[in-house]
Amino acid sequence: MASTSPANQHQAEIDERRFYKTVDSVVAVVGTLFKCITLVIIVRYIYLAVVVLAGKSTFADVGFRVLGDIKISDSIAYLFGAGGVVYGVGERQLRRRNIERLSKEKNDLERLLDPNRTSSRLTPRGTTRREDIS
Repeated sequence: MASTSPANQHQAEIDERRFYKTVDSVVAVVGTLFKCITLVIIVRYIYLAVVVLAGKSTFADVGFRVLGDIKISDSIAYLFGAGGVVYGVGERQLRRRNIERLSKEKNDLERLLDPNRTSSRLTPRGTTRREDIS
């Protein structure tokens, strides 16, 4: 049985790392190209929609006028406000799911330490029960 020399083994590791780095680079370039092409296609279809509506009075014209009256700074404020609300709701749901996932095991372990332990009577998701709300 012939064993490989340390120099050959080291060169094989270098070649393998180079191969995986090349594959990783190709995947990154393809991903970036895909994103750029998708963006170009979206902009193209928006352009074509505007060209079709040019010079016609439609419901879209009324929408553009309303949006045109709003200042850019107001639009940005509304966008960030709505984004903050959506983010907050998502985080609340994530937190409640996490509490529900962890609470059963935590409660069981606490009962092992203290069998006379009383409950806070919160729901499994960590929220207050409806009958406790005044």
